[in-house]
Amino acid sequence: MNTKSFLLSALTAGAIIAVLSNFPALNLLNCFLCLFVWVGGFLAVFFYGKFQKGGPALTPGQGAGIGAVAGVFGAFIGVLAHLIFSPLTLPIMQRVAEAMDIGDALPGSGGGFAAALTSAFIFMLVDLVAYPLFGALGGLITASVMNKNKSG
Repeated sequence: MNTKSFLLSALTAGAIIAVLSNFPALNLLNCFLCLFVWVGGFLAVFFYGKFQKGGPALTPGQGAGIGAVAGVFGAFIGVLAHLIFSPLTLPIMQRVAEAMDIGDALPGSGGGFAAALTSAFIFMLVDLVAYPLFGALGGLITASVMNKNKSG
């Protein structure tokens, strides 16, 4: 396995995970079983194949590994993306929380940069568990399908 291709693929997919998972309105789609993290695991395996230019395909275990690493990168890069997009998303989340009568229960409900930083930290802790898990599943499935297609 080529380490440079592995890390570059995982980093690229992680950046895509972070942006799509934090972009206003699109981030709501990520609520459905971490949709963009599954996509990130797929992209990590796909990018690895492109960077290798016809080299050996990743095994399912390697696919899970690259998907998990992409998830870790996505969680860390997601903090920066969250801070960039939070001026747009936090007011929306606050209105939804008020409509559900849980207004002050959200982390960072006070507004401002401190609130954005608090919510970014909390989301990062959750993402460091969920993103590698779902990224690994996406990478595992993609590598399995790609290996099956090559052999069959």
